[in-house]
Amino acid sequence: MTGYGGNLTIVRGVVTAAKEQMHSVRVDRKTGYSRINATRELWLRCEDGKEHRYQGDMFDAAQPGHEVAVVISTLSGKPVAFANFTTGVVHDGEELNVSTSLGATLISTFGLSLLIALPGLFVWSALLEIIGLGDHAFTGTGFQLYLVTLIACVYAGLTVWSKSYRERSSALRQEIDHLLTRETASTSQT
Repeated sequence: MTGYGGNLTIVRGVVTAAKEQMHSVRVDRKTGYSRINATRELWLRCEDGKEHRYQGDMFDAAQPGHEVAVVISTLSGKPVAFANFTTGVVHDGEELNVSTSLGATLISTFGLSLLIALPGLFVWSALLEIIGLGDHAFTGTGFQLYLVTLIACVYAGLTVWSKSYRERSSALRQEIDHLLTRETASTSQT
C-alpha cells in the first residue's frame, strides 16, 4: 500500500481474483423473465502481502495476474479510480462520472422542481405575505409566477453546482493522474 499526504491513497498490487458477486436473482413466474443483480469484485494482493477487496463496475477489465492500482479517497474511503498497468487502462469511479450536460441539468431541474414544488408553495405564500401580496399568492398569475421563479432558481442552483462539480472532478482527475504517473515512475526506477 502506498500512502500519500493528500486526499488520495493508492493501493498497488497484483490481482488474485476478479469475479462477479451475485446479490440477488429475481424471476417472474408468469413470464419466466429473470434478472440477476451482480457487482464486480476485485481481490488485490499489495506489495506488503495483504489482501484487499474492492467492489464496483470500474474493475471489469481486471484479470488475475494483472498489475493494478486502486486510488482511494481518504475522505470517503471509496475507490475513485482504477489503473490497470498490464493493459494500460484507467477507469474513473462513479463520483467522477456524473453527467453535467445541458440535457441532464434540464431533466434534473424539472425533477427537483417537482419534488420541492409543494413545500415551496408555503415559502412562496409567506414571502408574498411579507411584502403585502399574500392575497395574490394562489391566483393564476401568482401561481404562474411561482412556477417560473421555482424553475429558474432550481436551474440556477444546478448550474452553479454543475460548474463547481466540473472544477472539483477536473482537479481530482489531475491529482489522480499525477499520483499514477508518480507511481509508474517509482516502479520503473526500481
